[in-house]
Amino acid sequence: MGSIDALEAGVIRGWAAVIGESEPVPLQVVVDDRVVGAGTANIHRPDLVGAGINDGEHGFEIPVDIVTSRSGNVEVTLLHGETSKPVDHQAFEVVVNEQAVFAELLRVRDGHIVARLQATVSVGVRSVTLYHDDLPIFSRDLDCTAEAQEVLLPIPVSLQDGRPKLFKLGIHGEPNALAMEWFTVHPVSTPWQFIRESYREPGFMSRPPQAGHRYESMNYHLEAQAKAESVLEIADLATVHKVIVEGHEGRRKFPSFNLPKFDAPRVSIIVPAYNKFELTYHCIASIALAYNKVSYEVILADDCSTDETRFAEQIVGNLVVSRNPENLRFLRSCNRAAEEAKGEFIVFLNNDTEVTSYWLDELVNKLDSDQSIGMTGSKLLNLDGTLQEAGGIVWGNGEPWNVGRNENAYTPEYNYAREVDYLTGAAMCIRSDLWEQVGRFSEELVPCYYEDTDLAFKVRDAGLKTVYVPHSVVVHFEGQSHGRDVTKGLKRYQAVNERTFRSKWFKEFRYNGQPSFEALAQEKDRNVDQRILVIDYASPMPNKDAGSYAAVQEIKLMLELGFKVTFVPENMAHFGKYTVELQRLGVEVLYAPFYTSVQNVLERRLPEMDAVYITRYEVAEKFIDQIKQTSSAKIIFNNADLHFLREMRGALKGERDEAKLQQALETRDKELAVCRKADAVLCYNATEHAVITSHILEAEKLHITPWVLEGKSEGPDFQKREGIAFLGGYNHYPNVEAVEYLAREVMPRLGKSRPDICLYVYGSNMPESFKEFEAENIKMVGFAEHLDQVYMGHRVFVAPLLSGAGIKGKVLESMAYGLPTILTEVASEGTGLTNAVSALIAETPDAWVEAISKLYDDKMLWKRFSENSKAIVQEQFSLEHGVSQFKNIFSSIGVYSVR
Repeated sequence: MGSIDALEAGVIRGWAAVIGESEPVPLQVVVDDRVVGAGTANIHRPDLVGAGINDGEHGFEIPVDIVTSRSGNVEVTLLHGETSKPVDHQAFEVVVNEQAVFAELLRVRDGHIVARLQATVSVGVRSVTLYHDDLPIFSRDLDCTAEAQEVLLPIPVSLQDGRPKLFKLGIHGEPNALAMEWFTVHPVSTPWQFIRESYREPGFMSRPPQAGHRYESMNYHLEAQAKAESVLEIADLATVHKVIVEGHEGRRKFPSFNLPKFDAPRVSIIVPAYNKFELTYHCIASIALAYNKVSYEVILADDCSTDETRFAEQIVGNLVVSRNPENLRFLRSCNRAAEEAKGEFIVFLNNDTEVTSYWLDELVNKLDSDQSIGMTGSKLLNLDGTLQEAGGIVWGNGEPWNVGRNENAYTPEYNYAREVDYLTGAAMCIRSDLWEQVGRFSEELVPCYYEDTDLAFKVRDAGLKTVYVPHSVVVHFEGQSHGRDVTKGLKRYQAVNERTFRSKWFKEFRYNGQPSFEALAQEKDRNVDQRILVIDYASPMPNKDAGSYAAVQEIKLMLELGFKVTFVPENMAHFGKYTVELQRLGVEVLYAPFYTSVQNVLERRLPEMDAVYITRYEVAEKFIDQIKQTSSAKIIFNNADLHFLREMRGALKGERDEAKLQQALETRDKELAVCRKADAVLCYNATEHAVITSHILEAEKLHITPWVLEGKSEGPDFQKREGIAFLGGYNHYPNVEAVEYLAREVMPRLGKSRPDICLYVYGSNMPESFKEFEAENIKMVGFAEHLDQVYMGHRVFVAPLLSGAGIKGKVLESMAYGLPTILTEVASEGTGLTNAVSALIAETPDAWVEAISKLYDDKMLWKRFSENSKAIVQEQFSLEHGVSQFKNIFSSIGVYSVR
């Protein structure tokens, strides 16, 4: 028995108990036959004790996301998590209305959270509540109008402890939270410039928002020092770290330090300055502190300064100085300094900035990765850690906007590489030859302002892209150089050059839409043909399993077609470096707490999508109906592998297992139901293609999924290789089964005739039971940091897969490396390998022993198989072939690419 007491701000509260039993009750919360939350009733409630309900340890608070395609009264049902029986026979009704009030939690200020609220129409006075750990901490009545308003919500002193915490905003009567965000509130709110002398005291050095970046920089440098790879002397490292921690405010002393010295720097960093040496000194010290692998030089463009800037090279060793004979002002000073540049790339960096580790590498790596990119730009942060700019947009009236201004710096919409209208001159990188080709900064914009925007338009006019690079992070002390008053000093040229710019480039920006925050969400993406939402169970980890590798390659194919790709993992988790790698490619990755569930994503973002690409039937069956009912987006279903075929093969292998066979039949019904609902179905091999076609009789919507293999460097020759190798992810049972077969059936036999041949087993999530297989001729290596270790060091790759479905990425990788393979028929499906022509196929233990011995010793056969495998890769698994196939697949459902 039990009861739901309340549902508000995304949390359902109540109690559930089995009378006479003290055990906690597992629960599921169901809406419209869909589980929207799960938890356990194990919270102590005195009122339950008073009511005689066991020991009172049966309260629950379960986070839920009530996303439904209909409005009005919706029934919420509480089920036992194990028996699926109703806990409360009287369903709880909640009123779901179309969302009328929207909110954002923006930032922390003076012990308060600043929230922005706006109603679609005036809804009157509503009670707004701030939550932490799903408990209310502050409420106030607010008149919710159609006009956006910012409100201050106080944070209790007990939560101001300098540790990150998740806050939520709810409104009375609404089942879901309006907004949620992580914030860190420090109990010492004194501005840093007044207490910076205390930086040596424990707890104070970590105060500024930039402290985390500085810690990372120190760590990278110390690691390089330990490996004798550092380009910065330890004394200089200590100096620049102290300088950065102390800050620039009020600085009068300038300790000397040396920049790294490179004879042929790849990058020339130009820092323009006119007086305010304390800013310039801080900026250059931050360049030294920030760890980067690319070589660089720093050129100070001194525009006739009268302060310490005059003898900067005496303070900073290895600093290149371009000192103007007369005051040239910003634009001409930069153009003149660029004549001193030795680098392949020129970076313009404002002197009122502090850079972070890898800021330079990220800018250069993006240019190296794509020769069609001419210029890249950094993500700019405000001093409080909020976003200042994520690339720029120029609207149809010529008005420029800083995208993402004052938003959370981790917001998914601002953290993927994308083409933009312009990149701020505060931190941007351009190819040196292109800089000369487009005529440098345009003289008609002298002395300053709009030169960076104009340069971006000139780069695109030359046929190249301008790309925002979010993982190049630069803190910009905005307004320190020229101030903010547009009627005084150099700042007054902002209005003058605005007219010049608009007149010059009107034809290029006139169709960019009218300025609005609503339009910004889509208009910020330039040169996008179609928008594709990709859904999978988690972010792909391509170094862990073949399925993840395939997922990344398929996303790359969509990007090659000019599509914008938005990826959402079902678990809503940011997967660290794996998420970042997707963002670097240009993929918008959605994750918590900015989005709470896939249903939340579909509700907020589905209307803009032209197609939805879903991998795995367990994922697709949860969302395919909602997608079809609420949008016109086409659905492409990639089954990854045909689950019911794999299950049937396992059930029929050896002695027939009726229970497993019945499970396979149930899986078949579910999987085929998804196939029927999808607009296109993708399979990795012809066998699965044929099986699905025989059931649903819609051959025109079935396609073979292209698999793209990246080029590999040439490995050691035959004589320098040793042993045979197997690779697999062991959360996937067919790989476990294959290792067990090798260890129990093949290697003992092989050991009798060829004890010199050793099996090396690689892979992630290796089970403990594998330890028992260790022997003289079997080595359990475990996870391989790089595939070169697997495919370049050994003489033969083996794939004795007895069950499974789909295409085997491990086999394809072996082919790409030119490493000959011995495999089963199951493992060969979809690879193009043929017995005795490009591989050996074996099905019995004795056949395996014979094949291994033969291929291990026959150099001519080995070489022939290697060459034939590479030829198959070139013909069937190239990028060009993959792009062509994907273009045909999307065209078949009416989603076209102009690339």
